[in-house]
Amino acid sequence: MSATKRQYAQITGSETLGLIGVVLGMPLAQGWRLLRKPFNSSDRVRTWRRVKAEAGVGFAVSVLNAHQLQFVDGPTQKVYEKWAPTAGLKPDIEAIAEDAQLLWVTPRKRKSVLVYLHGGGYVLPAIPFSMTFWKKVTDLLNDKGGEASLAILEYSLVPKAEYPVPLKQTIAAVKHLIDAGYLPEDIHLVGDSAGAALILQVLSHILHPIQGVTELTLSSKLGGAILISPWVTLDTNSRSFTSNATTDIFPPSFYGHLASFIKPSIPESQKPYVEAVKAPEGWFKGVDGIVSRVFITVGDAECLRDDIDKFARDFTAVHKGADVVNIPGGTHNEPYGTVIAGDPDIGEWPSRFADWLV
Repeated sequence: MSATKRQYAQITGSETLGLIGVVLGMPLAQGWRLLRKPFNSSDRVRTWRRVKAEAGVGFAVSVLNAHQLQFVDGPTQKVYEKWAPTAGLKPDIEAIAEDAQLLWVTPRKRKSVLVYLHGGGYVLPAIPFSMTFWKKVTDLLNDKGGEASLAILEYSLVPKAEYPVPLKQTIAAVKHLIDAGYLPEDIHLVGDSAGAALILQVLSHILHPIQGVTELTLSSKLGGAILISPWVTLDTNSRSFTSNATTDIFPPSFYGHLASFIKPSIPESQKPYVEAVKAPEGWFKGVDGIVSRVFITVGDAECLRDDIDKFARDFTAVHKGADVVNIPGGTHNEPYGTVIAGDPDIGEWPSRFADWLV
């Protein structure tokens, strides 16, 4: 059964049996990692909850393929509907153009709005801990007088849709919010991994419009963008994919596996939109006239480190309002680390982002 002929989350009989193997094998993988914790320099400084959680994630993505992971997780809407009651919320789903949806975490209309674009390689859905994280950021921002709303964009995933559909849907979301009364300067795009890369697609499209994709004309700059571990390349051949192969939460093979689903849909001439590190010199010139501020994070121990570092150098050369933070010992999407683990202390990052957004 080929990837292109499958429906979302459709798995074979043998893949169903593989899920049973993961259930049986995960405790062993987690136990072995915890036993080695005192002797591993990276794990030694982490809580046991964090080590256990990362071991579980790493084991799952090493033995399951994307179809199986879709089956386990379900679509983003179902993840949101299941998560909302645990956060004391009633689901509020708003259909918008391009067959996309905004999943509201707060009342819809406040002074400003955060639009969260989830990661997952354009293949996997949003996950509960990222929703918890951005709700915490929004709550802290509002405690500081921010008057902010939060919406999660549910964009279409492979195999339902391919590039540039998620880009079209993100543009539709921004236009919808402007039509609803938000000013561009009160809209903040926040995302991780592929979601962060999707934000870069929007910025690239404004600078270099793609034929067949609706143009996005803004009356003023967007307020800000937060890019957590942006997925700036679909390749896995930079040095950090080797040096950080055993320190990142995801193995190099997982990045390559997800990339294999979307590479065929990207024309050679449009690679800079999807793989920002491959953009020619000067590609982002003028981006400081599109978004006021940008916050980029990269983990020193993640596979994408070298590619993100290169992209960040090029980006900050043309946007002096961009902040880049290299997190020592950080893995992919490091700011989520304590939330993934379920640690009682949620860590510094929700507060740092809230302070930056005020």
